[in-house]
Amino acid sequence: MGEIRYRPNRGLLKDQVIQRIVAAAKANAGLWLMIKERAVEKRAIKAELERLGADAKDVDRRFPTALTPTIAELADELVSSMFGNCPPEIGSRVQSALLKAAESELDGSPQP
Repeated sequence: MGEIRYRPNRGLLKDQVIQRIVAAAKANAGLWLMIKERAVEKRAIKAELERLGADAKDVDRRFPTALTPTIAELADELVSSMFGNCPPEIGSRVQSALLKAAESELDGSPQP
């Protein structure tokens, strides 16, 4: 995986940088598999909650054994390996982009 050094944090929120992070994740087969597993887990939990008619705040109580590392930890590790640190403001954006790309791939839809 390529490494980018000395990039200012303010540039990490740009769409091109997010796309590069997703591309780097896809290039690492083991990491990409773990991300797709988290996407499948998210779908399974959502389907079970809908089936039970439960509220999203019941997730931790009803599904205490989530896959580890979490998608947040995977995203943080990926960004940190590329940029040296993972500012908090980029974490959720990267997580969403990774899950969206994984779900798109699982559905067989092309991802730009």
